[in-house]
Formats: sequence, C-alpha cells, structure tokens
Amino acid sequence: MFLIIWHHLCRHGIFFAPNVAMDFNTIIGKGFLIWSGNLGNYLFIFVSGYFISNSIFNYKKMFKLWLQIFSTSAIIGLILYVFKIQLVTADVDFFGFYNSIDKIGILGRAFTSRDLIKSFLPTLLGNNWFASSYLVFFMFTPFLNESLKFLDRKKFRNLIILLTFWGTIVCMFPGQGIFQKNNLFYFIHGYYIANYIRIYDPIFLKNQKRNLGLVLAISSIFVVWIVLVLKYRDVFPFINSHFGDVFCYPFALAKFPALLNAVFLFAFFKNLRIRYSKLINLVAGTTFGVYLIHENLFFNKILWHRIFKMDDFLASNLLLPYMIFAVISTFVVCSIIDLIRKKIIEQPILALVDKKLKQP
Repeated sequence: MFLIIWHHLCRHGIFFAPNVAMDFNTIIGKGFLIWSGNLGNYLFIFVSGYFISNSIFNYKKMFKLWLQIFSTSAIIGLILYVFKIQLVTADVDFFGFYNSIDKIGILGRAFTSRDLIKSFLPTLLGNNWFASSYLVFFMFTPFLNESLKFLDRKKFRNLIILLTFWGTIVCMFPGQGIFQKNNLFYFIHGYYIANYIRIYDPIFLKNQKRNLGLVLAISSIFVVWIVLVLKYRDVFPFINSHFGDVFCYPFALAKFPALLNAVFLFAFFKNLRIRYSKLINLVAGTTFGVYLIHENLFFNKILWHRIFKMDDFLASNLLLPYMIFAVISTFVVCSIIDLIRKKIIEQPILALVDKKLKQP
C-alpha cells in the first residue's frame, strides 16, 4: 500500500512538465510515478488472490465490500458538500504530467450537487477503477475457486503462460489491436499466478537472495530507462511527442517487466517468516480503506495540494524526505479513519443485517 500511496502522491501531488530540467527530484518523482503504483497494484492483487481462494464466499462478504466502498465515498462527498470545500483541479494529461510548463498552477472549483450524487454511486459510475474492478472480481471468486479444482499443474502452468502472453507480452507491441486491455483481466490473471505459487510453491521462487536480487535488477533497468528517456527526450522528437507512453512503457500494468518484478517481490515477502501479530492483522485489514480514502476522486488532490502542500516543496532539497513523511502519515491517518468507520458504520449495519437474516 505504501507503493500505491507513493504513486498517487507523484501523480496527483507532484506535476512535472516534460521539459523540466532533469535533476534528482525529477527522476525520483517521475520514476516512481507509474512503477510504484503498478507494482503496488500487482502486489495487492496477488495477496488478495492468495488468501481469497481459501475463504468461503457468501453474500455478506460481498455486501461488506460494497458497503466499504459506498460508505467511504459517500462520507467524503457529504463532508465536501456540507462544508463547501473547494476541489482542486489542474491541467494535466493522463499520466499526471503538465501539458505545458506555462500552465503549472492549481485551480479550484466548487463541489456541486452532481458531484455529491456521483459520490453516492462510486461503483456504478466508476469513480475508482481499482475499487470497482475489485468488487466485480470478488463476485467471480466462487467460480475462480472452483476452477482451481480442475487444473492440474501442467494445465495451470499453461493457463498462466497464455494469460501472461496476451495480457503483458502482446501488449508491449505499440499499436497492437488484437488484445484489448481490461482491468478485470489483470485481477483474474493475478489471482491465478498467486494461487499457482500457493499450491505448487515453485522451486525457482524459494531462493530469497535471488528473488530480492532480481527485484533490484529489474528495478535498476527501470531506473536506467527513466534516465535515458529524460536525457534523450530533446534529441528524439518521438519521445517528446509521446512522452507519457514512452516514459511509462516498461513498467505499466500491462507490461511483462512490471509483472515479473511484482512476482519476485511477492515471492520474497511470502517466504519471510513473520510471527503472528494482532496489530499487523488489524492494520492489514485497513489497507483497502486507506486506498479508498486517499485516492477518492474528489479528495486526492486536496490531500496532496491543500493538506500536505506538495507544491511548496517541488524545488526543495527536502522533497524526498517530505514525500516519505507524507506517505507514512497518509497511511497512518487513513488507517485510523477506516477503523473508526468500521466501528461506527460498518459493524452496526452488519449486525443489523445479521439480525434481519436470522428472523424467521
């Protein structure tokens, strides 16, 4: 989750123009923008798939997940609407880079009634692609869990190879049109990878030094790619005209190197022997809530620009340590908020649902 928060901080809190001079802060910010987010997304998908296959599906769990998404979005929307908090907007492209260095600046607009309605329909209107995809994926888990019973090791391996080929290798060819990316696909893909690791515990993933070494090696390749793109963006017009695509090319969600990096990092953490801790389990139970709060469609830029005031640190040598502070603080505070939400909203509603279901 820390990687995902870092990604969102870079994307929504630190906006860089393509023609900003290459310096340490630029490399760090841009480099982690897509790399950290997609690595974090893959790890979340792997962990979810790994544990969800052992759990018994019921509609109460699905309702609980929907309630978490709905209540978080609705509460944030109500707070913004009642207190008339101005939203933060900026002129950026899809990848979070300013379209023009002359347009760097933070704009604002009122939170409208339409925005409030949208806050009450977070999944239907796709306010958060990850949360919406996760909810749909959760609905398919009973069938995915059943499918594991009919796959021997060879068929399982071939299925993963096929999914990996179409979902991450074919997608590396610019302009390919044979495979259209779909968010749900990557949840299912990650589910099968995680469960292949859980069931068969491949030998090549048991060596911890090798796992960590490969993670560092692949990450180093990403860093080299970042430096080269930034260095030669003015030499090759194609890079400047397709800056976002070229910059993020090897470590986007639908790219094989990003998947490979995530698999080795997941295996590394899986093989760690960590003693049971009630506190760790408590905090782990809030990670999805942390995601929903800090990446809320209407709140994310307020968080980074108004609360943490990241713009004041863009040219500062303190940018990197301040980013680390902001990420840790966001995780801690959002975890506490989600625990409070569970206590005063989720638990009473679920208790009421249980009571109604038990009535004859």
